[in-house]
Amino acid sequence: MLTTQDAVTAVHTDGPALVLENPGALQAGLLSMLQRNAAMREYDDLLSRVDTDVPDPALRCVLTGSIRAALAICEQQMLQQQRERSLAVVLETAQDLTAIRDLDMVLGAIVRRARQIFGSHIGYLTNFDRLRNDFYIRATDGAISERFKNVRVPIDHGICGHVLKHKTPYHSSDYLLDAGFAHDQGIDLAIRDEGVRSLLGAPLMVGNHCIGMLCICDRHPRRHEPWEVALLSTLAAQAAIAIENARLFQEAQVALQRASEANASLHRQAEEIEAAADAQEQMTKLVARGCTMLDLMEMVGQLLDGHVVLLDEAEQLTQQTQARRLASDAAEDKAGDDGGARGNPLPVLLQSMPVQDAVHQALGAGRRSGRSQEVECDSNGVHIRVAALMGADRLLGALLIASNHLITPTRIRTFERGALVAGVVLLSQERSELVVSNESAAAIRALVSWQQEGLSALQSRTKPFGLSLADPLRMAVISVEGRDIEYALRRMRAGVPRDTLMEEFEGLIVALCADTSAAQLDQALHDTLLADERLTPLGVLSGPLSRVDALPSCFRALKRGIDILRALGRSREVAPEAMLSMYSLLFEQRQVVDVSGFIDATLGRLVSHDQRRNTDLTGTLLAYLEHAQNAKATADALGIHVNTLRQRLETVDDLLKGWRQDGRFLELHVALRLQSLRSGLQRPAGDAH
Repeated sequence: MLTTQDAVTAVHTDGPALVLENPGALQAGLLSMLQRNAAMREYDDLLSRVDTDVPDPALRCVLTGSIRAALAICEQQMLQQQRERSLAVVLETAQDLTAIRDLDMVLGAIVRRARQIFGSHIGYLTNFDRLRNDFYIRATDGAISERFKNVRVPIDHGICGHVLKHKTPYHSSDYLLDAGFAHDQGIDLAIRDEGVRSLLGAPLMVGNHCIGMLCICDRHPRRHEPWEVALLSTLAAQAAIAIENARLFQEAQVALQRASEANASLHRQAEEIEAAADAQEQMTKLVARGCTMLDLMEMVGQLLDGHVVLLDEAEQLTQQTQARRLASDAAEDKAGDDGGARGNPLPVLLQSMPVQDAVHQALGAGRRSGRSQEVECDSNGVHIRVAALMGADRLLGALLIASNHLITPTRIRTFERGALVAGVVLLSQERSELVVSNESAAAIRALVSWQQEGLSALQSRTKPFGLSLADPLRMAVISVEGRDIEYALRRMRAGVPRDTLMEEFEGLIVALCADTSAAQLDQALHDTLLADERLTPLGVLSGPLSRVDALPSCFRALKRGIDILRALGRSREVAPEAMLSMYSLLFEQRQVVDVSGFIDATLGRLVSHDQRRNTDLTGTLLAYLEHAQNAKATADALGIHVNTLRQRLETVDDLLKGWRQDGRFLELHVALRLQSLRSGLQRPAGDAH
């Protein structure tokens, strides 16, 4: 008799005859197969043997039933094992949510495991784009088509649209033929490109909102069991948790960053406010001690880490600023300049017309708004700001600051407070200067008046200004347009000698200084008034005056010199009075047309010839008369041969009939000198000619 062990052995050794004789032994063998997880193929082979080798229908039915029961148990075991593996994957994914910090890595792992669990060809995860109001593929595994990977799905098309609307999983065994949702040509093209047939998608839910979909796809028709749908939904829920946690974490990080930035900003603002209050206190103390504008500019520059300059009401650098720059450059040169740029870039930048125009526009806007303005110009990374200095309703000047970094709002307010303080300092200086100016004007009036006071009284007036009346004096009279007199005086004051009296008198600027300071006074006139393109000055400078009582008549003579220069149509020059004294007496109270008429009547044909032929017969004739009609001396002075001189004089004979008559020499000589003055070719008095 065959034992159970023998039956098991027969099953393992493919002994069908022994097995078929004993159904009990077959069942024992089937149990052994279940125990060792035999493959489905082995059960199929066993069924084939029974059908072939067992002739008894009753016995064949019993054996077939036993094998099919074992096969059902095997399938149940396989399903259970698959579920266990799926549960393990779910647990691993849950662990990844805490272990993996990168959201894209988590989503990629979910898609990859979903594909492995279901044995699908493709797995992917879509995310809802709130800005574009559609879905896009955020993670994918197994896809090969770039069109498929980059497809965008509208919210009312495809499985994504169906899942978004119903918030439930959706299964399609043949996507392109499925009529359960709205198709889109672009999506269908991507599906066809990838070769997808079946598709199962589960929504990613956050509360009642669908934020995406987790899908598995196959390139052949396929149906999914309910447990598969449930498992995919579980993985989708985990993906939704990961996405939402990442969003919340990102928002928390952003909020934390903003809070940190806000805290830092508040800290900076607190520091700047404290610095502004400290700056206000320092400037107030500085003004209380009686500071100068240079002191204030230096402090504002240090407080704001920039360079500051002062402009006058004509938007020009003040003499104080220029002197400060020269002193700074000299100090740098002495210390050993390495060839780099000077410390303060503003004086150089303000030489550029575009920068000057930008400053003018910003200053105009600042006067209208009452606030400082940024100067919009190409300044090579240097930020420039300007503030108007106002006194009542008039412009006193402007304060400019240049910095290599942007000026914060708090620093701007500090700069504007500095500008207000600068306006106060300028007004205070103006009041002080007005007192001095009144005393200086009174001293000039007393000196040039015909009814002079006594010498001791006059000396008491000039002594506070350092001017001694015991030494020779020089006087200058300058004419500028009436509206420019105050501006011209301010421009000149910084450059004239310290012992100079200079004020406006009878509509003119009158300057008195020691004879030893005359050269410095003349240089100051040229550096300030004549160099200023906004002014059209005319000036006359006297010779040395050894007596105080000569000042009144000298003043009148200088005024007459101004008149003759105007009559000759001259501008923007300072002439010595000795050059003009004779002509000013001759043509006193004359107009330009009178002087021009005299010249034209006397020398008209000669001047016209010179202009037409580009010759200088007037210069030749003037040299001939000034050398007492000595041909050799004249030729030597002109650097020409005597015969050449005689030929020129013969031409003059033809043009000016009777000019050699003794009675015409004086008239002709005066006309020639006036023509020379009018042409700007007059030589200084005492010339060798």
